[in-house]
Amino acid sequence: HSLEPEQPDDDVDFAQQQCDMESPSGRTDTRRVQPEQAQVQRHVAFSALSALNDTETSPSADSNAVGMPYIWIAAAAAAGTLETGYLTLMKLQGSSPVCPISGCEAVLSSSYSEIHGVPLAALGMAAYGFVAICSVLAARRAASERSAQHFHTAMLAGSTLLAGISAVLVYLLQTEFSGDTCVWCYGSATLSFTLLVLTILGLPPRQLAQAAGPGVGTLVTGLAVLYLGLANTQSSRADGLELAYESPPVTEESSKEAVSLSHRLHDAGAKMYGAFWCSHCFDQKQTFGKQAMADFPYVECFPEGWKQGVKVIEACDAAGVRAFPTWVINGNLVEGEQTFEALQEELSKPPQAQSQ
Repeated sequence: HSLEPEQPDDDVDFAQQQCDMESPSGRTDTRRVQPEQAQVQRHVAFSALSALNDTETSPSADSNAVGMPYIWIAAAAAAGTLETGYLTLMKLQGSSPVCPISGCEAVLSSSYSEIHGVPLAALGMAAYGFVAICSVLAARRAASERSAQHFHTAMLAGSTLLAGISAVLVYLLQTEFSGDTCVWCYGSATLSFTLLVLTILGLPPRQLAQAAGPGVGTLVTGLAVLYLGLANTQSSRADGLELAYESPPVTEESSKEAVSLSHRLHDAGAKMYGAFWCSHCFDQKQTFGKQAMADFPYVECFPEGWKQGVKVIEACDAAGVRAFPTWVINGNLVEGEQTFEALQEELSKPPQAQSQ
């Protein structure tokens, strides 16, 4: 037996490979080495391309906006939904919305407040709700590291539409209703522009560029629908429409409080300016009842009826009436239907305390 330790099998295999690769001249056979090197190079190149592709398509890299303020966007959109929902309800019920200053009634009851009988507030409610839902869904997909790009595009399109329509309506408010202040209108405009700014700031540049096209297209479509709807509304009301004067009779019974308040308003020189076709004016009369109408200080602004081009009588124009009904008590202009408590409060104020 040999005293030398046996050589491991691995060393034998390695030596055998070296022998196989040696040519008779003692040189390495490059024909076998080169294919192995090329295969290694292709593997390295493929790995690099795969890593680059994973980086570009990773949800956290670009498709999901890491800095998108989903909570603030959802909150602003929800606030807009509640506001426009309240205005829609008031419009459908024929009621006057609560307004801290005068001007709301004139704007929200005008022909610019609806398109083909559909309140603009209802359309705004749908748009705000759409943005709110997209924001919530996008936040959920981003949290699970899935792509939310489609929802981001929808959010930008919705907020762009809301901001564009609000800009047009604010322009109409300034040009067609000079002197009137609609806090609901300005509030909605503020929310819509806030949504647009938050969405733009939250999107990465690449995704913002991709979503810009659908956003602009949605805005152009919305503005076209608004223009055609308002134009048709104005023309349909102007073409051959004429209303003969006919005052509906008051049928409700008067309470003692109503008769007493009617006397006090008359003695104080207060006036309620209205129109025979105004449902709010009729409802205000019904609140007082038929017995109180003997001293009720009502002024009809269209005693000869209404048709296109006919203006209110001089007394209504001099009082600055822009909505019906309009109360003037101690020099103070109060728009919309009023409760007995509100009228009594106005009567209790001294004339010098009222704004002229």
